[in-house]
Amino acid sequence: MKGVGKFGEVLAGDKGKVSYDSVAERLDKIILSGSQKKAITDFVCRELRKIPHYTWVGIYEVQGDELVLTSWSGPSATQHVRIPVGQGICGAAASAKETIVVPDVNRDPRYLQCFLNTSSEVVVPVLKEGAAVAEIDIDSDQLNAFSPTDTEFLAWVAGGLAGVL
Repeated sequence: MKGVGKFGEVLAGDKGKVSYDSVAERLDKIILSGSQKKAITDFVCRELRKIPHYTWVGIYEVQGDELVLTSWSGPSATQHVRIPVGQGICGAAASAKETIVVPDVNRDPRYLQCFLNTSSEVVVPVLKEGAAVAEIDIDSDQLNAFSPTDTEFLAWVAGGLAGVL
């Protein structure tokens, strides 16, 4: 995974700053570690959640015509553990094979509500040989939470996961 050291920092309120680059370094080590797939995806979810505006992080794998939640990190589980490809924002991202950023979930009719406090969402597909094999789904309790740095960073993470999934 190339690019470690280029993402910068994000403000973390009273906690100071969190470095995307330091998260990227830890992710790079675990993704390239040769560990089992589930251990890697669990670690990725936990590490991504250290970014202050990422309130819930999940990784869904494409299994047939469904997305199946395989790893997650957040205050609670979601009821959406299986999502048909093409349904909701997650299904739309897998179907289109492109990142979808929703600045305000209440304004997007595709949104499948998981948590009352979710205000925005980003879904980044993991592509292998042009096909969506998984995706990273992140909710935030802030409106318009995801910047171009977030989408670039998450595309980098998805690229690394493509070699594992």
